[in-house]
Amino acid sequence: MLVVRAALSILLLVGFHGAAAAAPSWQQEEAAPNAEPLVTDRPDATESPETVGLGRFQLESGYTLTSSGNVDVHSLGEFLLRIGVLQEDIELRLGFNSLALVRGGGTNASGLQNFGIGAKVRVLSGGGVGHARPTVAVLVGTSIPTGSDEIDAPTAQPEARLAAAWDLSQVVSLSTNLVWTSVKEDEFDDRHAAWGLSLALGYGLSERWGAYFEYFGAYPTGARDSENFLNSGLTYLISNDLQLDGRVGRGLNGRDDDFFVGFGTAVRW
Repeated sequence: MLVVRAALSILLLVGFHGAAAAAPSWQQEEAAPNAEPLVTDRPDATESPETVGLGRFQLESGYTLTSSGNVDVHSLGEFLLRIGVLQEDIELRLGFNSLALVRGGGTNASGLQNFGIGAKVRVLSGGGVGHARPTVAVLVGTSIPTGSDEIDAPTAQPEARLAAAWDLSQVVSLSTNLVWTSVKEDEFDDRHAAWGLSLALGYGLSERWGAYFEYFGAYPTGARDSENFLNSGLTYLISNDLQLDGRVGRGLNGRDDDFFVGFGTAVRW
């Protein structure tokens, strides 16, 4: 289904201001000020192995335009709420339904994408700048078919991800994800596995500006074709707890999404 693939492929490998007032019991002690800048899981497709920290909330959101031939898909929202629970190395992840608009190619559809729920567990802390030992996390989650059938898959799509990152120097970092997803795009499609891989090179341009360059791909099992993308973008820290971002990318194969561009924000409290 073109609508499903265009809306989801780019986001592969992608109302809360009162939350702090109703903090759960494990957040009752006042949290220390954030001395370090927040680490986000956007705008690239590569998830960071870092967690938000016990008692912290982090909301990431954005907008993406995907253009494939004469079909444009607008994804507005892209909400990911990350909550530090139980201990420093564990976070709960809630992906709230984005609004998708599909225009062109004889299609004029709109509706919500599926809700998602998952967790991230950091299993290894890195050895520091220039050290061979990476920071490593395991992410597990699934979409829940709560969105529109015209826009998103009507079945759950479980996913597991291994994320690793190295600080190569004070300003250069390398991150990678290995992804497994169980895919069933519609009720008539057989469920199949898809593997994914991403590699992202990050560079600190200044104390506030950052840049990255990334490859990511999806490799379904069976006779289905693989998908490959290049992606780069910028981030800007307004403060340690507030970041803006932008990205642009394109598919490497003729049938992949020709072009995508997006922007977003992340806030921590």
